[in-house]
Amino acid sequence: MPNLPTIFDTPHDEAFRALGALKPRLQWSAFDVPRREARDGKATRFVTTIWNFHSALNERGRRIPTELAIVQDQTDGTFWYRFSKPPVGATRKTWVAHWNGLKLALTSGIPIVGVLKDAHSGHCSLKHIFDCGNPRSQVDGSAMWLQLTPRGEVGCDVRRIDIRQLTMQSPEVGPLAQLTQQFDAAVHEAQQRSKADRRDRLASAPLLPRRIEVTTTVFDRNPDVVAEVLSRASGVCKGCTKPAPFIRRSDGSPYLEVHHRIPLAVGGEDTVENARALCPNCHRAAHYA
Repeated sequence: MPNLPTIFDTPHDEAFRALGALKPRLQWSAFDVPRREARDGKATRFVTTIWNFHSALNERGRRIPTELAIVQDQTDGTFWYRFSKPPVGATRKTWVAHWNGLKLALTSGIPIVGVLKDAHSGHCSLKHIFDCGNPRSQVDGSAMWLQLTPRGEVGCDVRRIDIRQLTMQSPEVGPLAQLTQQFDAAVHEAQQRSKADRRDRLASAPLLPRRIEVTTTVFDRNPDVVAEVLSRASGVCKGCTKPAPFIRRSDGSPYLEVHHRIPLAVGGEDTVENARALCPNCHRAAHYA
């Protein structure tokens, strides 16, 4: 075994306890309360291992490092980490429990904290902590990628990748999303101009917008999920906890929108547990804040 790097000086269980989670023991992640209480909405954090190397088990059951695990997007410099999905019928309980815990944390909106761990020694570094979020599904559905926001230094070598080539926001809605992003960027650029410059541009601008045709795919959502989520909300936004901003003219019901915590476009489930009713302002904030 290589010499223990000086930054990896904290045993696995001790690191998790220092970050406010239960002792994971042989697990790769843990909530700050037992799993059953996390399902009841009592968890306030989910702490997970962020390995410096991905690895595989050899014939003796020992973990052998294979590739650098933390990656950096070559376009915007963001950091990402891959959580592989266990295959159907997987027998490794640790892997399955880790994946289910990750999904529960994402679905419930529980903050996810990552701690850097060394694949050689199994020790952690409390000097290198990450806030994890912005889930994206790998294009083949075999993994979930989370964006890592280091609280300080990353603490290890990273690989350069193009995250957009590996993940989907999804390919089906990509063209429309891209147009929206380009328009938002154009609005921001217009806001930086002087009023006189904008007036000159407006004076010479065409009155009718040009048409752009976009081929896209929409999800065939379950109407029972929408109905149940709205029923449970009883006309109150689950974000700001204020009454719906207005009443639908069609049927007199309070107007709220159903938001999926893990977007359908990145593999989120169309279930009541993965959805909540929001007013238009909170719904917009959930996507752009």
